[in-house]
Amino acid sequence: MQPEWVAWLVSGVLALFGGWIIITNYWITISWYRHRRTASHTPLLGGLCLMAAMLASPIPRVARYAWVPLVIDLGCLVMVVGFLYAVVWKQILKK
Repeated sequence: MQPEWVAWLVSGVLALFGGWIIITNYWITISWYRHRRTASHTPLLGGLCLMAAMLASPIPRVARYAWVPLVIDLGCLVMVVGFLYAVVWKQILKK
């Protein structure tokens, strides 16, 4: 069994990295909206890192909300909505 400090360390590093990517995705969106500068989001990386941090957390109740970073991260949200739209659109066109 791993010591508790290893779980805290892994969870903390993943949370910091995932949070940084999520903040960067929001900064890119705000910069595009205000200054019309184009840049690309980092898809899935921030949300998945923060989700992994929540799953690795030694606090048991945190894992229950591991889906939240996927919704909060703009990179993930755009990818998921685009994927669902493409799947639904293709299903409608097939009929």
